[in-house]
Amino acid sequence: TATSSSNIYPSITTMTSKFAENIHNLGYATGQALHRFFLVTSDKTCGDLSALTPPPSNGYVNLTETIGIPRTLSSLSSALSSLPEHIIALPNRYRIWWMNLLRSDPLHVLVETLLIVMCVILVTLQRRADWRFSQERKKGAPTEDEEEELIREWKEERRRPLGGGGGNAGEGSGVGTSRIGTEVGSGLIVEKIEGSRIFLHEDSRLATNYQTSSDGRLDTIQELPSSALNFATLDYLSTTSSPSLRDVARRALLHYGCGSCGPRGFYGTIDAHLEAEEAMSTFLGTEGAILYSDGASAATSTVAAFAKRGDLLIVDEGVSDALLVGVTLSRANVRYFRHNDVKDLRRVLEKVAAQDAALQRKPTDQRRFLIVEGMYRNWGTLAPLREIVRLKEEFRYRLILDDSHGVGTLGENGRGSLEHAGLKPMVHCEILTFSLENALGSVGGMTVGSEEVADHQRLS
Repeated sequence: TATSSSNIYPSITTMTSKFAENIHNLGYATGQALHRFFLVTSDKTCGDLSALTPPPSNGYVNLTETIGIPRTLSSLSSALSSLPEHIIALPNRYRIWWMNLLRSDPLHVLVETLLIVMCVILVTLQRRADWRFSQERKKGAPTEDEEEELIREWKEERRRPLGGGGGNAGEGSGVGTSRIGTEVGSGLIVEKIEGSRIFLHEDSRLATNYQTSSDGRLDTIQELPSSALNFATLDYLSTTSSPSLRDVARRALLHYGCGSCGPRGFYGTIDAHLEAEEAMSTFLGTEGAILYSDGASAATSTVAAFAKRGDLLIVDEGVSDALLVGVTLSRANVRYFRHNDVKDLRRVLEKVAAQDAALQRKPTDQRRFLIVEGMYRNWGTLAPLREIVRLKEEFRYRLILDDSHGVGTLGENGRGSLEHAGLKPMVHCEILTFSLENALGSVGGMTVGSEEVADHQRLS
């Protein structure tokens, strides 16, 4: 080992010294070329720098005699006249320098050539991509006449009626339904939002409300509902407007005070944190729970806490962004299966098992997880948890379940999608994480499971 090291170090030193010498030679050659170009031109030259007249003893210098302004102008004009010759000779000089460098240091030439080729490729591809993008924009962009027509139609017809759609009501359905709309707008003002309901106020100055019956007649509506169900909220149970919860929040604020932020990593753990964890673990029937200060961070941090580089994650392609961020941060090997497709999940698991057999690798050589949601945020669909659990046990995986939209809404007692499917945490699901910001009307998130699962995520 010592002999090989001693052979390596001199070679590295030699390459470094050659590289530095080539850089020095290149700079010296460039300086000489510039010197000859500006100062030495055929027979007319301003002479060597040492030929300048030394300053007189009195300290005053005659610039005209010392520098030689006429001679300098003459040499400058000569240099300008020879400029085309220098430009023509430049490629040949560069070729000669390149061949000399190739003979003296081929490694330097190889690196420089690769850099030049990469720069050319990048510039070419970027221009090609920009050209394609501009062409695609030109294909889909409306013409000036189309733009003018759209603007004219919008000015004449204004906004479409609320709940509108063209044609008569009931058209194509065979049912005598009615449509409520307005000539200009809805004429409704949102006064406030409480829980899952929106409270409205009608302003007759904005629009005249009408109802279109099945026979096409317009009947003016005198009254509209004062409130409506809000389908754009995640506060499914209107817990944010619960008087009891507001009273609890008020008393907690008076007791603990308020700061700019509340992560436990900054301000430490207080009794309210521990009481909430104990109450939730008791409610869900687990050994432990850990409380996070942000709902999305609960799912993200949970995945990243248990999965590391080299582990394997089998993920439903329909999971939300919080889980996807955790999957990315884990740096684990990831494979996706089609959303809620149990057959495709089996195909992926069997493919991994076949690779294990080919590599003579045991399933326990790496940590493996299935990652799904109980109720999918982006789809509104329920996961087939019974089939997923059967596959998990058959192929010996662990299950990470994000039930942010199931806890509080699904199951006989509101324990989530596991209870809805007749399953239990810790028994059929090793790691259960969920947000407290939806049906529970609070902030933060929780992860529950065995005591080892909770303690693994705690800050020491």
